[in-house]
Amino acid sequence: MKHPFKTVVRAAMIAAFAGTLAASGAQAAFPEKPVTMLIGFGAGGGTDTVARKIAIEMEKALGQPVVPVNKPGGGGLVSWKELAAAEPDGYTIAIFLPLNAAIQKYLKTSKAWVDPLKDIRFLGMVNADAWGVAVNAKAPYDDVDGFVNWLKANPGAKVSDGGPATAYHWAWEAFMDKLGVELTTVTYKGATAGGLKAVAGEEVVAAGAGAPEADSMSRAGLVKMIGIAAEERNPAYPDVPTFKEQGFDFVFGPVRGFAAPAGTPDEVVKVLADAIKAAYESDSYQEHLKKSGQGGWYLSPSEGDAYLQKVDAEFRALIEKAGMLR
Repeated sequence: MKHPFKTVVRAAMIAAFAGTLAASGAQAAFPEKPVTMLIGFGAGGGTDTVARKIAIEMEKALGQPVVPVNKPGGGGLVSWKELAAAEPDGYTIAIFLPLNAAIQKYLKTSKAWVDPLKDIRFLGMVNADAWGVAVNAKAPYDDVDGFVNWLKANPGAKVSDGGPATAYHWAWEAFMDKLGVELTTVTYKGATAGGLKAVAGEEVVAAGAGAPEADSMSRAGLVKMIGIAAEERNPAYPDVPTFKEQGFDFVFGPVRGFAAPAGTPDEVVKVLADAIKAAYESDSYQEHLKKSGQGGWYLSPSEGDAYLQKVDAEFRALIEKAGMLR
């Protein structure tokens, strides 16, 4: 006859072992349900397009749906605050713009912010678009040198931006700091689109814009791009030179990556990061970059952490110099 106490102990051990296996199996199975991808901007824009292209390819790597949800507002802040407050289990991620986040963190007029160095875990960078300068097609200069010389002869000339809470405003601040010119920024609703219309109508002398953003108005003969602040020319717009090749060491532009809430476990971060890397390297996403003119740029989580540190320091210094540090 089996001893009843031994039987009970053996049953308890089996149950405990089964529970351990179940727990480890649940962990290894991530994700077991759809992943929500927050997009802090409206549908159809550059950020939304990048996010949705990556989401489609991530699904293939994860074996679960990745569901894009637009939560526009505050230059991305609405979505990032929701991300920071989400359960750190990997089932909520967001497309993340480090430049916008750094501006909101340090700008004294911002009422709320998310700290990229504390509130999120970076998952991977997938896109970098170069800021550039578009001027009226009839302007008496065709390059950055001519534009800068004209600005020095006409201090305080008006250029368009989207307001101090936007990266393109700080692009002009950095432009002034780097190239030694004095400008007057004028905020237009619709940021780039409104600014380009103002350039075409000769309300301002220039607008900050990427080559893809100015493409339709360039082809219509209303504006011309005189340079982009990139390391290399955009293959989709080979006739637009960089600032660097024109003798001005200036690189600036919005970059886009993905983030999870702080506290997300390392093993979950790895699964998500691997899926993002696979999505970035996919033929479909690379073809999208080629056709759209958006720039490709991949950074791993560790590389992204170093980049966030760099951006944080640079924007703090820039905003402090402008007298707008919180």
